[in-house]
Amino acid sequence: MRVRTTYILIICLFFITGCTGQPSPSELNDSELTLNIGYFSEKQFENRYSSLLSIEYPKLNYNVIPTSDLITERISVQEWTAENAVDLIYLPPAYLQSLANNGLLQELDPYIQKTSFSLDAFVPSAVELMKQYGDGKLYGLAPTFYSRALVYNSRLFDQYGVPYPKDQMTWEEIIDLAHQFPKGLTHSYPSNAHFLINIGQTENLQAYNEDTKQITLDSSSWADLLELTLEPLRTGNIALHDLNDNLFLTGEYALGIITYEELIQLEQQGSDLEWKLVTMPTHPAEPDLSHHYVLDGMWAIPASSTESDAAWELIRFFMSDQTAKWSYRSVYGFSSLNAYTSMGQSTSDIEAFYKLRPAYRTSPVPSTIYELLNEAIEQAISGNASAEQALAEIAKKEIQ
Repeated sequence: MRVRTTYILIICLFFITGCTGQPSPSELNDSELTLNIGYFSEKQFENRYSSLLSIEYPKLNYNVIPTSDLITERISVQEWTAENAVDLIYLPPAYLQSLANNGLLQELDPYIQKTSFSLDAFVPSAVELMKQYGDGKLYGLAPTFYSRALVYNSRLFDQYGVPYPKDQMTWEEIIDLAHQFPKGLTHSYPSNAHFLINIGQTENLQAYNEDTKQITLDSSSWADLLELTLEPLRTGNIALHDLNDNLFLTGEYALGIITYEELIQLEQQGSDLEWKLVTMPTHPAEPDLSHHYVLDGMWAIPASSTESDAAWELIRFFMSDQTAKWSYRSVYGFSSLNAYTSMGQSTSDIEAFYKLRPAYRTSPVPSTIYELLNEAIEQAISGNASAEQALAEIAKKEIQ
């Protein structure tokens, strides 16, 4: 692995140290120090951080140790950690949780307290989600996150005399609202099965029982949801689109479920479209919860780190204003820092993406179930089976 030497203007770092607890340069300016950093690949780390590090830290030497074999499951967590000694590591949350559960990561709370690192500057929903992966404790910090929101074309709503949608509506209310337009709601989920399961998760329905390894779609509640969406899916009132052919951006559809990437498209296209944002639909009994948060990754310190204090300093820098400003509206998602979610350059309702609290995470749904559910939806749309019959057929299948 290559060792990279970087350079810094110390006084610059001193003056930009702020409320997020950005580190002093002392340890990271030690020419004798070398940090081993776990990241998906050296190239990806360099693309994301090398320019910043070359400005901020003068004599820091570091090795980037790829985690790609771990993330792609070509090697087990135990094997990877036995073969690779790193001082800090960037991991998808599920992998971080696995390492934390096995005692392989250090709690970050003591470092936070020792250095007066304030979490108040961060988006509360993002911090709450970080803590979920540590059962209430912080084993990692995520500089960015993704989410979804509901966008609507206010010009079309005015044209049809339809009241604007509001925050925290239910799925039934949104689908009824979409019915009032020829082309109501568009989404960029990978499939209509993903769309339906997303609705089900909001309704606290389970598609798969991980303990019994059984599909649990054969219920009246799931059938009611499928029935709710069948007619609009059949007529095109609800439609799937991909990121390169966004049906909301063309002005055809009144409502759209949009991702962070699609928000960037909206912001970049100027004022051709009059659009506003509200939160994704919620469960009426839990109107403050959202299932739509995703963390790109989290920075953590392994229990075996020999340079844990220096590793913490670097994590603080990755979570700092300086880094957030540099990576504003990058491919990595919203900044976890409140001040850099919009920087005043977007609509005032941008908080629709993150104002709700994260719902407790559910187990991932096996990909096979999405495939089976897609087939069932097509059977029901074509009239070859009722919603109940189509879902009952899925329940007979076994997941290997």
